[in-house]
Order: sequence, then structure tokens, then C-alpha cells
Amino acid sequence: MARAPLRLRFFTDENIPDSVGRYLRGRGHSVFRAKAHLAEGTPDQVVATTAMEDDRVLVTADKDFNDQRFQKARFARLSRIGLSGDGPEFVPALRQHIRVIEFQWSEKVRTGAPRMIAFVRLGDIRFKA
Repeated sequence: MARAPLRLRFFTDENIPDSVGRYLRGRGHSVFRAKAHLAEGTPDQVVATTAMEDDRVLVTADKDFNDQRFQKARFARLSRIGLSGDGPEFVPALRQHIRVIEFQWSEKVRTGAPRMIAFVRLGDIRFKA
């Protein structure tokens, strides 16, 4: 498996299968799992704050992160990847789009943008400022 040109730091939410973390690690990225660092059922705001304070990209399938509360200034630096579809589709979707995600992250770093938000599903990827 090809290694990524830029090492990203990910924080996978409790709803993300271990296979996603293994895939990202295989690309040379750092992965912390919510399951290993937080209690089960930890509120979304704590999950978001934990990822943000450790300068990690939150990977989640939780649609609650699209809510207005996560658009406020408090979470202005929260980078995240929202995965859609069934769990078994997550790794194929990431595999399909990982180079674009890595490129967008390198652009975020280069330009000093505060965050990167991506919505990923098999056959589709969208970014939000």
C-alpha cells in the first residue's frame, strides 16, 4: 500500500469500525480511537473537543456533527471527515478518495486554513469550508 506524502492525525469516533483505522495507519497516518481514549457514549461535544485539542481530524459517521452547534466559533478549528453509507463501505470509500483528502489537507496546511471538512461516501466526496 502506498504511503501518504503527508502524515495526518486522525481521531476515529466510536461508530467507526477498526478496519478504517487499520487502513489509515497502513497509509502512514496516526490514528487514535475514541474507543481507546473515551468512555462509551461520550457526548459529541467532548469527542469534538478531544479531537480538536489534539489537532486530529475527527472521522465519524455521526450526522449530529452537521448540527449548527458544531458550526459555532468554539469548533472553528474542528477538522472532520463524515462517512456515509454502511460500515463495510467505509474503507472502500476512503480508498477511493484518500488522495484527494490528503491533497486537501496539504492545501489546508499550506494556506493556514483553520479546518477541513469532508463528506465521503462510495462514489462521492464533497468538501466544506
